[in-house]
Amino acid sequence: MLKSSRRFRLALRAAREDHALAEGRRRAKLAALRAHRTVPAYRDFLERAGVPSPHVPFERLPVMSKDAYVRAYPTEQRCAGGTFLLPGVAIDESSGSTGRPYNWVRGIHERRRARLELARMLEWALGERPRIAINAFSMGAWATGVNMGEALELCGVVKSTGPDLDKILHTLEFFGPRWGYLLCGYPPFMKRVLDGMRQRGFPIAEYEMHALVGGEGMTEELRRYLLGGFRSCYSGYGASDLELGIALETPEAVRVRGLLNDRAEVRREILEGDHRVPMVFQYNPLTHFLETNERDELLVTLNHSRVLSPRIRYNIGDEAKLMTRRDILERLRRLGHDVAAADGRGVSLPYLILFGRRDQTISIMGANIYAEDVERVVYAQPELARGFASFMLTVAEREDRSVFPRLFIEWHDEHPPALPLPDLADRIRRCLAEINADFRQSLTEDADALRFDVVVFGSGQGPFAGEGRRIKNRYLEKAAP
Repeated sequence: MLKSSRRFRLALRAAREDHALAEGRRRAKLAALRAHRTVPAYRDFLERAGVPSPHVPFERLPVMSKDAYVRAYPTEQRCAGGTFLLPGVAIDESSGSTGRPYNWVRGIHERRRARLELARMLEWALGERPRIAINAFSMGAWATGVNMGEALELCGVVKSTGPDLDKILHTLEFFGPRWGYLLCGYPPFMKRVLDGMRQRGFPIAEYEMHALVGGEGMTEELRRYLLGGFRSCYSGYGASDLELGIALETPEAVRVRGLLNDRAEVRREILEGDHRVPMVFQYNPLTHFLETNERDELLVTLNHSRVLSPRIRYNIGDEAKLMTRRDILERLRRLGHDVAAADGRGVSLPYLILFGRRDQTISIMGANIYAEDVERVVYAQPELARGFASFMLTVAEREDRSVFPRLFIEWHDEHPPALPLPDLADRIRRCLAEINADFRQSLTEDADALRFDVVVFGSGQGPFAGEGRRIKNRYLEKAAP
């Protein structure tokens, strides 16, 4: 158990939401002042935006983004002191929209703080019983796997297997059911683990297993499927652009999301008519100050005092809605639902309602599949290039809750020809692996989850009829009942 965990839990329960939001805003303003004083790129960024000084209302500070800030300045210019060549600095990697890797630098102090905060939240959510944590996230230069492994080490014993089913099952069999286990990985891989156990006759009921997933969205149906073998299943929200642990599902947040998933009247009340089922998290504004812009895109400010490459009002490209806990609980009570825990484990922290990326991206097994990449690959197929009009990319779900990428092709007229769709799907997958580093890495770890399904429709038919004409960048939603 972490030495400060008990104090941390008491602070969470005693927190005043309104005070935390006000203090979070104050700290965000201080973060902007520090960045202006120490970061060369941020000073230039403000000047180019016509804001010569950060001593303006916080909302007037220009919004950072990958295009407007990250691509516009060299890495060292975006760092405090104009350099990242310092002891303890780590470099994480993520893939850009054309497969070009992006590198993100983090200093030793922010890495330690992020690991400690994540470890505290895990202990608070899962309890203090000693467990063996199995880290099944992709390892190597990718941010999630290594950072998650380091955070888990603060909670107890860790084995980092990566997404290797055989190694995971061997670990469980070797140490046996005497211990509790926490399995961490991408949502579809957790399903693969559970299905693999059942296929091999693994004694699931004898083990106490919990799941922590991340890296992509998860449907509520998949969570419920996983609860057929795991005692609990929580998700966290983070991004390579920023850091892990921006927000976390709490037991209360899971109950809220369950109601959003199952009841149309709750979606109407909480989401004001939107039929989609978003992810639901709680976040700490003292460490991450969140806002949304006029397009409902999430803006994140890292409030910590020792961030090597500060993010001030950074637009990660996610569509979101922010609500206070008080507002959500009052709305639910009016509908007859009391989700606050009777044991007092609820925390007075605000809610992040997350719909997903706005950058025409889907994610499976930690691999971002970008619309720009798909368009390049489609045009490289002679059979499609001659009659291709548009396409739609989505993550589809089979009856057994496993997910896979589906590509809808719209033909230029109402009568598409017979096409070798399985062969085209295989070629598309191979071509994507050539140009997208994330996809290529994940393909070596779980090729079945990345097996494309290609469907061709005539002009204006199927999902291309009416307002369906757009790139899907999230799991397909079910129609509201």
